[in-house]
Amino acid sequence: MIQWWNSLDLFARVYALIAVPSTLILIVQTVMLFLGIGVDDDGIDLTGNDQIDTPGDGGADGLALFSVRGIMAMLCVGGWSGLAMYASGVNRPVTIIISLICGTAALFAIAYLMKAAMKLQSNGVIDLGTAIGKTGRVYIPIPANSQGSGKITLTIQERFIEADAMTTADRKLATGEPVRVVATDGTGMLVVEPLSK
Repeated sequence: MIQWWNSLDLFARVYALIAVPSTLILIVQTVMLFLGIGVDDDGIDLTGNDQIDTPGDGGADGLALFSVRGIMAMLCVGGWSGLAMYASGVNRPVTIIISLICGTAALFAIAYLMKAAMKLQSNGVIDLGTAIGKTGRVYIPIPANSQGSGKITLTIQERFIEADAMTTADRKLATGEPVRVVATDGTGMLVVEPLSK
């Protein structure tokens, strides 16, 4: 390692000083991510989700370019690409330009990957309002004329759930009977009607 360092001129050493530490930080971030460790005692997110607030960075719904992980990826890719090009004989101005392009591409790539990963997250809250119009089946019999409640099973938001339900129909709805959700009452109770009269 020391022989390699001594063989570098000042220009190459600058790229090495950018590439090596940023690579080590990315490796540490990745190991910590796999171990489930993300926040240190100061509250700084070391997994790369600690975004620097900048105008137009997009926030949670947009493209957050300036995250710890994004900046480290930019430095890592830019540093190693610059070092590799310079070592292969590319002149300095071209090396600088191409390494900046490669680093910026890595920054955007990480931002897009993080945005895509955030879309996969779900807070787990089911909006029963989306059940209106859906069909399901009675699980626990539902008394007639809103005289009590039962339960139905149905699929909403790509989840198979069991929900409390009541009906305004003039007959009891039996287990297994198909029903359609016509409303919600605001307390988490679904109002259903039988599909067959």
